Amino acid sequence: MSHLESIKGIGPRMKEKLNRNKIYDCFDIINRFPSKYEIYNLITLKDAIDNERITIKGKVTSVPNVAFIRRNFTRLSFNVTIEERDFKVSIFNREYLRSILDLGEDIVLTGTIDRLRNTFTASTLKLIRNFKNEIEPIYNLDGVSDAQFNKLFQLSYEEYGHLIEDDLPEYLIKKYKLIKYTQLLKIVHNPVTSKDLVKIERRIKYEELFKFQFKIQYLRLKNKSKKSALKKYDINEVKAFIKSLPFELTDDQKNATNQIMKDIKSPFVMNRLLQGDTGSGKTVVSAITILAVLSSGHSVAMMAPTEILAKQHYKTFSKFFHRTPYKIVFLTGKLSASERRDQLHIIKNNQCLIIGTHALFSDDVLYKDLGYVITDEQHRFGVNQRKKFREKGFNPDVLYMSATPIPRTLAISLFGDMDISTIRERPKNRQKVETKLFSNKQMDLVYMVIDEQLKLNHQVYVVTPLILESESLDLNNAQRVFSDLRSRFKNHRIGIIHSKIKQEDKEKIMDMYQENEINLLVSTTVIEVGVDVPNASLMIVLDSDRFGLSQLHQLRGRIGRSDIKSYCLLVYKEDSESKVRLEILETVDDGFILSEEDLKLRGPGDFFGYRQSGDMKFKKAHIVNDHKILEVARDDALEILTNKESYSRKEFTKLFSYLKSTLKKSNFD
Repeated sequence: MSHLESIKGIGPRMKEKLNRNKIYDCFDIINRFPSKYEIYNLITLKDAIDNERITIKGKVTSVPNVAFIRRNFTRLSFNVTIEERDFKVSIFNREYLRSILDLGEDIVLTGTIDRLRNTFTASTLKLIRNFKNEIEPIYNLDGVSDAQFNKLFQLSYEEYGHLIEDDLPEYLIKKYKLIKYTQLLKIVHNPVTSKDLVKIERRIKYEELFKFQFKIQYLRLKNKSKKSALKKYDINEVKAFIKSLPFELTDDQKNATNQIMKDIKSPFVMNRLLQGDTGSGKTVVSAITILAVLSSGHSVAMMAPTEILAKQHYKTFSKFFHRTPYKIVFLTGKLSASERRDQLHIIKNNQCLIIGTHALFSDDVLYKDLGYVITDEQHRFGVNQRKKFREKGFNPDVLYMSATPIPRTLAISLFGDMDISTIRERPKNRQKVETKLFSNKQMDLVYMVIDEQLKLNHQVYVVTPLILESESLDLNNAQRVFSDLRSRFKNHRIGIIHSKIKQEDKEKIMDMYQENEINLLVSTTVIEVGVDVPNASLMIVLDSDRFGLSQLHQLRGRIGRSDIKSYCLLVYKEDSESKVRLEILETVDDGFILSEEDLKLRGPGDFFGYRQSGDMKFKKAHIVNDHKILEVARDDALEILTNKESYSRKEFTKLFSYLKSTLKKSNFD
């Protein structure tokens, strides 16, 4: 019906170009909005600001010359007179303009001017007879010009525009004085004034954030309605375990424990995120809740992203539960065939705690009454991995743990389909780590600090961004640093650990470090989370300007884990612009504040160092800058979803149709 070929001007070649841009029918054309707008406002030379984008008139005074700089990169140069002053113009990859730039031709230039050098670097050029003060939509399509696509939109809208309906409820449009979708389509491709741009932005931002929240709040409510196996745990056993701990729980730990225990007792599936700053005591909270589920007759599985962290958890929980009757099994992909067979037999026939890596969701792992699933550092696992893991039991309760404190704005968007428990309070025995910045030209001072700590029989971490030397990056690498430190500190035992080292060697090195048989450990970020060595008092991060604030805070969290005074030295490149960004770590040790700063600086997509979800890609909305709209949109979505009448009311029919179609493509599990 709405085939591309039904529009005049779309033949086989144009269809192929449109398909290349993921445009397959006329409705795709109608709904493909400009990625940005070029706003042309002519100004005079006296109002122009150097090195800021301007649009100004000029007259061509020399024959244009094309220089081929390298493959697919050319520069077109010529002279112009702007208000009786001569300038040399350069414009890149526009050699085809040479044919229209005749001597004496009046033109309009858009770009940046430098009056000191009498140069103008242009981004666009137009003949004055073709120019109007206007807002020009830019689509950034491969092989299709902006003018071509705008024309195709006009033709498609004339043919099919009458079939388009607004799926945003009428009362929300009126409530926030938004333009209707049909009005949006009329102006989004051809805005005339700056007021049009404001109307476009308000409508698109709200709609994007509302629909996003509508989807994740629906998923959250749906998850909360799933039935789970009842778990009647032994409260006296739980109380006795808490009483046996050699420390008192903080208020935040108590609150988080109570929230999780309430969910475990509920007949519905728990889907909860436990987040807390490094060293805040998430592990002991999980231990209490694990004991409760074990006492109810169900098995528990805990998955960590690395074997180092999984082994750390195995040791920790073995100490926690050594006086209990419950079996603890360690399962990774590195076991021998006979060891694996024995472990699988125990898991299948005994109610126990199983700790391991992604090996936990292998097809041959069968659990006995799996009732509780925990994934540590959950953002490191893919959606399908987590889903496969959960399917090992009958709707087990699920707890995700994260030592990267998640900013509120990100939490209600990225993790909006979960309940969240937060531990902010620091346990009383945790020391504040003193943090100092050093430039790479002050390494002699850094070596002095290392020497002081080693003489006190304390241990040291030295973290580098690379394993081996890179041809393209001038950064410290673990192998070179290891060799250098071994020659400097000959009387001390120095180890190295990174992702390329065999697993058994990694474990051996970490065991030796934990037993203080290695005094100084050179590492990449494999020690970022979970590693607990109370005697380590010094963390040095080389090329610290290459890391995010949250990641540096995680690394810093590997020390200060006892009553020993601890220090973190962040070494940065002398010419780095990152010093101001890093200085916040000298005064702030609250991971939540740092995560907010990181989010502002690095953006939501890269907060965890990779794209967490395609659902976060918005045309106009920004979850940090537009967090107020996000929260309003969430409340509006919940108001509709929690009202039973909404599901049968005609005004919401289109909205629920949208929900149904988008859930098929959703990245949420």
